[in-house]
Amino acid sequence: MKVALTIGASDPTSGAGIQMDLKVFHALNIYGLTVITAVTAQSTQEFSSVYPLSGETIMKQFEILIKDIKPHAAKTGMLYSKEAVQCVIDSVKKFNLQNLVIDPVINATLGAKLIEDDALKLLKEELVPLSMAITANIPEAEFLTSTKIEKIDDFYKVAQKIYQMGTKTVIIKGGHFDNNVPDMLYDGKNFYKAEGEKISGQFHGTGCAFSSAFVSFICHGYKPVEALKASKNFVKRSIEKSLKIGHGIKLLIIPKE
Repeated sequence: MKVALTIGASDPTSGAGIQMDLKVFHALNIYGLTVITAVTAQSTQEFSSVYPLSGETIMKQFEILIKDIKPHAAKTGMLYSKEAVQCVIDSVKKFNLQNLVIDPVINATLGAKLIEDDALKLLKEELVPLSMAITANIPEAEFLTSTKIEKIDDFYKVAQKIYQMGTKTVIIKGGHFDNNVPDMLYDGKNFYKAEGEKISGQFHGTGCAFSSAFVSFICHGYKPVEALKASKNFVKRSIEKSLKIGHGIKLLIIPKE
């Protein structure tokens, strides 16, 4: 059985973070491992607090886990502190972790900031070059490059800027764009675009679901373009099944494959 590692924060709604990643891994026949970087207090209505774990605590999780089980791929979600980012950098190098996918979590759906400024700087400068892919939504891509995405041509320009940071594959998700929802993949040579119909509403955890699905399909041997299309379809079906379980934004229901 293929094994994937998710590195990120705990979400008590299970609608995002490591809980969402584990649900997606399970649905796609991947055994999921976790390294927790922070604990959050949030609901479908509000984001209250972040409690980052110490670098020592994060590193100890890596050391004990990876000497026993080596994942086929790994993904990062919320890396709130500079210490957390540094632990991931050190662990990727020390344990030669392969197929690292970065989901550059910057802001919560409800507006809270999910990464400190010095942590984001370190992520861009030292972690991105260690990755095989970045999966960013439009606000995240804009934040990473200080460039607005207002038309299709901007996707190409921003994707190239992110690629120049050192990753091998850039994916910019178009859920914040227009009704065609254009997702763009750039591998340094070619651009690939996957479009789909936009579903109205506000949903929690779509970025986490996409990135963990992408990692799962990579583990199963998909090429990045194939994994993009499969992940987009997977998230679409999860959104279509979403439910208003709490009093706020909807939570995705992960389809069984």
